Amino acid sequence: MDFAGKRATIIGLAREGTALARFLAEHGAQVTVSDLKKPEELAESIAALEGLPIRYALGGHPSEILDGADVLFISPGVPLEAPIVAEARRRGMPISSETRLFVELCPAPIVGITGSSGKTTTVSLVGEMLKAEGLRTWVGGNIGQPLIGHLEEI
Repeated sequence: MDFAGKRATIIGLAREGTALARFLAEHGAQVTVSDLKKPEELAESIAALEGLPIRYALGGHPSEILDGADVLFISPGVPLEAPIVAEARRRGMPISSETRLFVELCPAPIVGITGSSGKTTTVSLVGEMLKAEGLRTWVGGNIGQPLIGHLEEI
């Protein structure tokens, strides 16, 4: 996986945004991360990305973060109606997510579980059943770590 020369902007620096920023930067992308929170509120996420060539725009989402970007990645907590997302759409910029990129790149079969309630329990049980059958299994989503960071071992 080579993202050299690709310019990615990520909105949201929580679990998925942090994992995605690390993955893309480690694979050669030029990464800009933006979050409405201020640096002191994101100290743990920023520390997790220390040493990586990542630009930050914290405390807001200035439209300049889209300048030159090839793709905008949005975290699950970012509303699709957010002004920065609307601006990306207006510019015709592709909009994606950590989950979507994982699904596009994952070489293994994927089982998706949706619904209103019971997803975490169902995912955990299905994961354990697959492991009991001797299958190499990774469980992701709203539980555990974002899977993009484990892509190379899958």
